[in-house]
Amino acid sequence: AQIRAPDVHYEPTPNNVVADMMDLAAVRSGDVVYDLGCGDGRNVIAAIKAGAARGVCVDIDPVRIRESRANALAAGVAERIRFVEGDLFTTDIGDASVVILFLWPDLNLKLRPRLLSQLKPGTRIVSYTWDMGDWPAEKTIEVGGYRVFLWTVPAKR
Repeated sequence: AQIRAPDVHYEPTPNNVVADMMDLAAVRSGDVVYDLGCGDGRNVIAAIKAGAARGVCVDIDPVRIRESRANALAAGVAERIRFVEGDLFTTDIGDASVVILFLWPDLNLKLRPRLLSQLKPGTRIVSYTWDMGDWPAEKTIEVGGYRVFLWTVPAKR
């Protein structure tokens, strides 16, 4: 049974944006890429194809997790991805080196304290469309009228 209703209506990230997000996050070998609210898995699948060591798809909707797993199998990368049917606000994200988000502004803000407390300094966070309020992005790109933001988790004070 589903934990609770999804926080956002499912809308897949356009494939051209996925490629730009991988570039902006500078996904490389050794990376562990989490997609919080993974939808059909396309971001994590792209990260693995871009050279990431492994990925984690997190979604509260069991339909999305099944779809992610099927797409990862079809892409030949499923063995390098962990699929978590769970709440992105309670899932342990501590081993991530890249986190991908396509949520809503209020959810980014609600998630921000967890990102800053759980992630290691140097972890890259990429968000499609929405920023993090008063935490300025270090880089922003425009893709087809939308913005993609990049932050790096700072050293702990």
